Amino acid sequence: MIMKKIPPFAILTVISLVAALLLAFTNSLTSGPIARAAEAAANAARRNVLAAADTFEELPHDATVDSLYRGLKDGATVGYTATVTVSGFGGPIEVTVGLDADGVLTGLSVGGSQFAETAGLGTKAKEPAFTGQFVGKLAPVTLKKDVDAISGATITSAAVTDGVNLAAAAVAGVAQ
Repeated sequence: MIMKKIPPFAILTVISLVAALLLAFTNSLTSGPIARAAEAAANAARRNVLAAADTFEELPHDATVDSLYRGLKDGATVGYTATVTVSGFGGPIEVTVGLDADGVLTGLSVGGSQFAETAGLGTKAKEPAFTGQFVGKLAPVTLKKDVDAISGATITSAAVTDGVNLAAAAVAGVAQ
């Protein structure tokens, strides 16, 4: 019996096909849990910046914001949250802002899955010492006038401040 040798390209094709099928199967198993985890993180950020709300209702918005929500407590509007992505020194920064019904900033969350600001400098934008400066203020907020910049991270500080103002402007557009 004479065995015919299988050409290498056929072996590689079979291996590639099996690998692609396994990757597709793994993606189908994990995409749901990943989406649910991302939504849970977004809900936690909204609750963090607008603690007075017990539920959130998504609102239509333009491309200047990633998301826009009305915060409700017992069916009444208590405020709004908006999330924007701005460019910092190290890349994209997600800024989630909470505003009460009068437009006063109630909270600020800085970060996101792609947050890559300089360790020890730009990462301080996530700390309460920086984000807490915005609480209780009306937008627009001015860096170095209304809030102090992070020493050594002016680009990050300016990006977060711009994000706060973009988010507040989006809320002002729907709250009127």
